[in-house]
Amino acid sequence: MSCGVPQGSVLGPLLWNIGYDWVLRGAFLDGVAVVCYADDTLVTARGKTHHEATLRATAGVAQVVERIRRLGLEVALHKSEALFFHGLRRKPPEGSSLTVGGIRIGIEPSIRYLGLVLDGRWDFGYHFRGLVPKLVGAARALARLLPNMKGPDDSCRGLYSGVVRSMALYGCPVWAGALKASNVAILRRPQRMLAIRIIRGYRTISFEAASLLAGTPPWDLEARALAALYQWRKEAQELGRCPEIREIDDRKSQLRQVIIGEWRERLGQPSAGHAVIAAVRPVMEDWLERRHGTLSYRLTQVITGKGCFGDHLCLIRKEPTPECHHCDGQTVDTALHTLAECPAWVEQRRDLVAAIGVGVLSLDSLIAAIVRSESAWNSAVSFCEQVMLPQKQAGVAASALRSALASREHREHGVPTRGGGRLLVCR
Repeated sequence: MSCGVPQGSVLGPLLWNIGYDWVLRGAFLDGVAVVCYADDTLVTARGKTHHEATLRATAGVAQVVERIRRLGLEVALHKSEALFFHGLRRKPPEGSSLTVGGIRIGIEPSIRYLGLVLDGRWDFGYHFRGLVPKLVGAARALARLLPNMKGPDDSCRGLYSGVVRSMALYGCPVWAGALKASNVAILRRPQRMLAIRIIRGYRTISFEAASLLAGTPPWDLEARALAALYQWRKEAQELGRCPEIREIDDRKSQLRQVIIGEWRERLGQPSAGHAVIAAVRPVMEDWLERRHGTLSYRLTQVITGKGCFGDHLCLIRKEPTPECHHCDGQTVDTALHTLAECPAWVEQRRDLVAAIGVGVLSLDSLIAAIVRSESAWNSAVSFCEQVMLPQKQAGVAASALRSALASREHREHGVPTRGGGRLLVCR
């Protein structure tokens, strides 16, 4: 071959494979193998000891480099990397290296290969620690496009979530079997951020509750399912059989049921969001498969209990007490109180009960009703819109009244206020 083709030509990959095939078909030593992806060449060598594996790797790399040079190509040995896979007590000696063509190639604790960071213990700790800033950065960037009020609809929000999901699950058939609790925690952080944006919720909503309401299974479960699908297709191909599209779809459906089953089992002992999970878990399949209903900003507040309620605002230090602004001052303002008890919303509650057809209004009965009927869902959204806006306005008015009283207290008695080196006292 005396000439090539322009870069990007459709003939480029074919001609490269024809020319480079000779390198891969060399007679290598026992325990040495060569894997090539485009122009990225990987030499593997096995040995019972570190010294034996190093000798074989050195000989294998030298042989591959020689064959590449005989094609008229050059290898940038100074850019090459080496990694030693080992057990718990068989780490390579400090300063270990290979020497090929007079170039020293140091044995590193990790190397990047085809988008994955491999490490000597095969636990992918380096990979996930490097992945989390990218996932969180992408999740934050996309979250800015998804405001709680108005903004894109659910399908668009799910699409944005899928972008970060694809980044997180890249190469999962390789690392799914090595997942540890620390790596699972890394995956949960960006997934929780996006799930909260999908459901238009407060940032204090737990991972379990947000992902369940958003209908996004934990990414570690999806990683194991994708790895199982890959292994199934690989085994079929090794038997000389190419699965049909219908078979693949059936297999995906089976794995989907496995994911939901394991997810349901996990939700049996949640770390937070107990009330939401207890209400949704009995109708979990219906919730995930429903084709109606969009979680609005105020409906999500009522379902999760995270919103303009005295107990939540007091918890995050936005209110001095958890008392209901519409009651006698002795009742704690919770989402359930607003939904089923507060006398300020008797008319709206009566209309909601008549629309969804339940005897006793509670979070459980509300979820069970709206997941079955689109009209019940719309009635619940209407109730929340009618109730939560005045609820917020009452909180703002109470806050303004406290500020006015505090200012008067300051003027009359010289009580220090925060801001001018003084402390604001509110009761």
